[in-house]
Amino acid sequence: MLELRHAARRFGRRLVFTDLDLDVPAGDRVFLNGGNGAGKTTLLRCLSGTLTLSAGRATVSGHPVGSLAARRLTGVCLTPEQGLYEKLSARENLALVARLRLPRRNVRGAVSGMEDEFHLSGYADLPVERCSAGMRARVSIARALVGEPELLLLDEPGRSLDERARQLLWQALDRRPTLACVIASHDPDDRSRCRSSLTLVAPG
Repeated sequence: MLELRHAARRFGRRLVFTDLDLDVPAGDRVFLNGGNGAGKTTLLRCLSGTLTLSAGRATVSGHPVGSLAARRLTGVCLTPEQGLYEKLSARENLALVARLRLPRRNVRGAVSGMEDEFHLSGYADLPVERCSAGMRARVSIARALVGEPELLLLDEPGRSLDERARQLLWQALDRRPTLACVIASHDPDDRSRCRSSLTLVAPG
């Protein structure tokens, strides 16, 4: 599903990571481990296509990351309580992504399904700017999963979630046994739920 070969990223003279290889087959969950500054978020941004690699290549189901085909297959939640359209409602934020991944006739049902799965119905019509950080985090994760992507990228997904919302997240992932996931986190519970791991070390 996800393939990374000889990947490197630098910012000016600062090398973040180099010669990195990663394979994530369908159904696998990879835990990204490493201290602050090790490059976990940078790597996720490169895999999502929002940041280009300085060297190497990355593909999602054979499509270069950042291409339209790869974006349609990739759910991204890099800032769980941010990154939403603040003036739009939770429902409208979900619908925007659903329209990119699904035929128009399937959008409403997919959005409604995510509202039910993440218990969003009580505030689905509320502008996101009026939601708490925890509420926004739920919407962000639901948005990443709407339309059933084949790859999911999560950065510290539990940072703004209470215990119940964390349960909803892992229940949602368990319902999708073929979903490939890459999860950056410091939480041991997140690590225990992943099948493999990759440790990033900041270059000395």
